[in-house]
Amino acid sequence: MLQMLQKLQNQRVHILNLGFESKWILDSFKISRPDKIYIVRKKEEEQRAVEAEGKIKEFAKNSGAEIFFIKFDEEIYALIKKLREIIEKEKENLIYLAISSGQRDNVSAFILSSMLFCNVAKEICLYSLKEGEFITLPHFEVKLPKPEVIEAIKYIGGKGHCIKRDLRDHMFKNGHLKIDKKAKFVGHNEYIKLNRSVLDSALEWGLIKIDGKRKGSRIRLTEEGEKWFKIF
Repeated sequence: MLQMLQKLQNQRVHILNLGFESKWILDSFKISRPDKIYIVRKKEEEQRAVEAEGKIKEFAKNSGAEIFFIKFDEEIYALIKKLREIIEKEKENLIYLAISSGQRDNVSAFILSSMLFCNVAKEICLYSLKEGEFITLPHFEVKLPKPEVIEAIKYIGGKGHCIKRDLRDHMFKNGHLKIDKKAKFVGHNEYIKLNRSVLDSALEWGLIKIDGKRKGSRIRLTEEGEKWFKIF
């Protein structure tokens, strides 16, 4: 049972863009032997891409690999969000992100995802193929805002803007922030915690702007904050 569980948690997962050529994809599969394959493709593909897709399906059928198709025609931030969801789902496995084919924005999303979420999964391998050679590439970690800051960005972005008092209620009622309930002046201490743990950090990152002061101040996302909101 333990060996079976370990096998399930160490599957090789390929995430790649569908291009016109299938040979380089199949060549990479010979080396990495995927257990799961995620393919990002346009909703309406050209005939050459459809033919390449057919060969990949045939490989999956013959090898027993699971295959999933992500039909995608949206902006780059939406794709990064989708890749984050896949990486989180497959975090116990070995993930291969291919950058040898597909639209330029999609390739950029793959590279950024390897940098943003490299610590989410057990292992993320960014790779390319040149003349049939499987080349693993370095990926660099990008520092992320703290989880409580990301949660605040999601809340603010979902509403368009919010009042500081409402953000405090959301963060504490849902357990994203905590203080000792035995302490005096609980409400006051909650605002101090919100400022120090969330708002000060979000301001340093350039993710929010605050209009006004105290409990009724209005909080909005900056242009940079909107980008993070789209990803998370």
